[in-house]
Amino acid sequence: MYPALINPQNASNNQERFTEVKRIDDKQEARNFFSECAKRLSNVSLWNYMSIFGFAYHVSLHDCFGMQVNRPLEKGDYVKVLAKDGPKGMLWMKVEDVEHLKERDASEEIVCLTLRETENPSLITELSAGEGLVNRCQLYLRRLINTVTVDIKLANQELAERSNQFLNQLRWENFAKQILLKL
Repeated sequence: MYPALINPQNASNNQERFTEVKRIDDKQEARNFFSECAKRLSNVSLWNYMSIFGFAYHVSLHDCFGMQVNRPLEKGDYVKVLAKDGPKGMLWMKVEDVEHLKERDASEEIVCLTLRETENPSLITELSAGEGLVNRCQLYLRRLINTVTVDIKLANQELAERSNQFLNQLRWENFAKQILLKL
């Protein structure tokens, strides 16, 4: 079962959800496919080639100090989304959680990412940590026997003044489809 989306108290909640499902006849092929999808989900540099950003933005992964890195994302990392041309916007998302769950009998596997809109990590101080933007995105990749599902939940709660609701402008439905693209 998926963990519940955490909502701050007294927040007006505006949620969106995007789901894609792919059924594969062979169980071993489904396991292999799930593994490929999990690699795509954790490799932020591949997100540049998925139409989540309409190819007008560049996506990069940064460590907890704001330094750009080229590796699978981890809890505490930051994802930076920057317009390629013009001042269309910039977005920082903190990787709040990365979970890998697997049933003992290997019938079910889940990868869950929780992203939260935040400020540039180099500008965050101990005093400002945890304040401000509360927009969240949870990405679930799940394999149940031979069915692989991507489920993306956006929770746009009461926004701080600095938020530009950029999280809503991303093409999450296309991203969900392309995570499940069979190569």
